[in-house]
Amino acid sequence: MPPKTYTTSELADAAACGSQTLRYYERRGLLPEPPRTVGGHRIYGPQHLERLLFIQRIQCLGFHLDEIHELLAAKENALASSSSAEATLDWFIKCVDEKATALSEMRASLADLRAQAQRDIDAADEDPAIELGEKRVGVAG
Repeated sequence: MPPKTYTTSELADAAACGSQTLRYYERRGLLPEPPRTVGGHRIYGPQHLERLLFIQRIQCLGFHLDEIHELLAAKENALASSSSAEATLDWFIKCVDEKATALSEMRASLADLRAQAQRDIDAADEDPAIELGEKRVGVAG
């Protein structure tokens, strides 16, 4: 069975992005240009979808397209074991670790804030003399 192929709109739908995004990524060198039909229509393969989803995941971490381009180049050159590729990959690993630490710290802060809010609500429920401002803290309804 031949691998799944995608038209431009099918690939865009599969990755939940616009077809212009695909063309932009091709122009930027982030997404390899796919083969074309005799009529000139692009035919994408599963490797295009995989790469596109990878790009989107990295973007969600806050990396810019220039940085992603470097990462993709390092990914392709990693097999050649170039020191430049290793340095780039090490930099990305460090950045991701820093972001993970920052997210973990933010989560802890939010959990503390939520616990304090619940303590305030519980205290107000127990003592009607305690006011929590103009509106009662909690889920709006």
